[in-house]
Amino acid sequence: MITDRRRFGLALASFSALGTAACARTDRPLRIWAMGVEGEALDAFGVRFEAQNPDVPVRVQALPWGAAHEKLLTAFAADNLPDVIALGNTWVAEFAALNALEPLNDRLAKSTIRLDQFFEGARRSVTIPSFSGESAILGVPWYVDTRLLFYNRRLIQRAGFETAASTWADWDKQLAALSRNGRHALLLPFAEYEPLVAFCLQADEPILIDSDTRGGFRQKSIAAAFVYAASLYDRGFADRITHSEVTDVYSAFAREEFGFLITGPWNLAEFARRLPRAMQNDWATAPMPGPKGPGLSSAGGVSMCIPRASKKKDLAFRFIQYMCAARQQADFYTATSDLPADQAAWPLTGLMQDSRSRTFFDQLNRTRPPPQVPEWERIANEMVAALERVVRGITTLDAALKGLDEFAWTTLAKRRAMLEQRGVA
Repeated sequence: MITDRRRFGLALASFSALGTAACARTDRPLRIWAMGVEGEALDAFGVRFEAQNPDVPVRVQALPWGAAHEKLLTAFAADNLPDVIALGNTWVAEFAALNALEPLNDRLAKSTIRLDQFFEGARRSVTIPSFSGESAILGVPWYVDTRLLFYNRRLIQRAGFETAASTWADWDKQLAALSRNGRHALLLPFAEYEPLVAFCLQADEPILIDSDTRGGFRQKSIAAAFVYAASLYDRGFADRITHSEVTDVYSAFAREEFGFLITGPWNLAEFARRLPRAMQNDWATAPMPGPKGPGLSSAGGVSMCIPRASKKKDLAFRFIQYMCAARQQADFYTATSDLPADQAAWPLTGLMQDSRSRTFFDQLNRTRPPPQVPEWERIANEMVAALERVVRGITTLDAALKGLDEFAWTTLAKRRAMLEQRGVA
């Protein structure tokens, strides 16, 4: 006969065993964080990965983009980052500065991933020079984006042009022809820094200089990029509006309120879905125009990274190798419309058969990553704020560029001090 004490002991032991098993189950899955709709779509790929790797259960958590940055920093401070992070490429430098990411050089050298097949801009975005001068590959590009022109082909053809121009001088002629009778040919609202950054990336000189420790905004070619961007408003080609004043881009495009828009690949699906059926043959894409020919644009996108604190780095890399393979990148494009970072994935989709998406392939082969410093987004936001002040007549261009150099000097003080301590700068 089992006494009450014995019964209690057995129950306690059973409860303890269940608790231990529950803890083990909770601790076992490979934890993966990704942002936005991509994070939601990734869950199905996690299920497919589990089917092929039954020893590696996966738990995907989708984070909203608006809260992701703060959550990542909080998790880092609490030593609670997951095993894999799908990290925006402009954030990689910040987490590299925190020493939060595992270098993948050795694992990549032994893997089936061929980084030379990936777009160069995406590869450079995750290749971070260390203070010692060596470069660490801190992620594998997952999907990419960039900015280029969407335009109303019918509108410019009525104005006497066959296709969108490839140089600033010829584009100016098209913008001038379309900017009449109260219409502005280009929709270029303030508070979006990507178009201005793209103009600056086409300069002969870098945006930041001296190992990215100070601004180079008063350099001749960078100043010329600002002059050109400001002139688009001064000549009436673009309206002086903020992003919040743009109500419905697609309806306005259909009403021919503007003919050109600088935007990203997500609008391939949106234009196809939101424009009237009668307009579906009338819109097209074109590379960013440049001073002398098709220009450069910014290299954006998301890469898969492994935090240093992960206890499952080998399994985490196995998942990254799976998701960043050409077949999975192609399937992920089908699920989300995100452009594959691996060029070998493009023929596996319909992207190369459509002239609009093929333009993105061409532009992605002419991109540069923005400066790879943690403070970059603060500097980029200040760049477009300075441009707006110039356009609205609040300050002069010379004063704005001087102010940007001073802002960058202050913002990059910590980086400068760290480099000076290591004798690099």
